[in-house]
Parts: sequence; C-alpha cells; structure tokens
Amino acid sequence: MKNVGLLVCIAVLCQSCSGLQQHQLTGRWKASDITEDGMPLDVDISTLGFVFSNDGFYEYHGTLNYKEAGSFSVRGDLLYTLDTINQASSEKAVKILNLTNDSLFLKMNEEGKIRIVKLFKVN
Repeated sequence: MKNVGLLVCIAVLCQSCSGLQQHQLTGRWKASDITEDGMPLDVDISTLGFVFSNDGFYEYHGTLNYKEAGSFSVRGDLLYTLDTINQASSEKAVKILNLTNDSLFLKMNEEGKIRIVKLFKVN
C-alpha cells in the first residue's frame, strides 16, 4: 500500500512539473540565436519566434514568411506541437534544454543536424 501512495505522489509531481513548464511558456518569444551543429546559421532571425497561449495553442513565425499554428503540450522535457494550418502536418517534438521566466532553449534535429534555438520572452 505504501508503494501505491508513493507512485501516486510521483505521478502528481510529474504532472505538476509539466504544467509549470507549460505555464512558463505562455507569452511571446523571439529568437536571439540559432546554431546548427555548433555553428551560427546565416538567417535573418528577426522574424523567428513563438506565441504560446494559456489554452494550449501556439503560433510560430519563421524565416521566408513561414507560419505554423495549432496545439502544443509539454511532456517531461519535450515540447510537442501539432500544426493545424498546413496540410499533412504531423506532431513534432523538440527538446527543451532550458526554460526560465525569460529564456527558452530548444534542441531539434533538422535533417540529421542538431539545431539549437535560443529565445527570450518579450512579454
């Protein structure tokens, strides 16, 4: 019986941590740096950023006028997004390397290359 109580406590703690991370994501994020395999990418990052809402929806603006929007969730250290405006999209997952009240570092695999995107919170 003790073990069941311990498992319930661990499950609640894990759920609350994910909720905290999801709550910390809420707001507007702008890119400050992007690297691929440790080297800076030569792209205009001024348009690159995310908006995460309290109700689980996100918007992404990338380079070359690329846009995504849909639902998101956080499970452990992974950020899952499901784009609902572009056809034939599937759920994507990126690793949250760092999340504080004002900074977000994401790690993703882009065609076999490791890409790190560093963002700062605008509001």
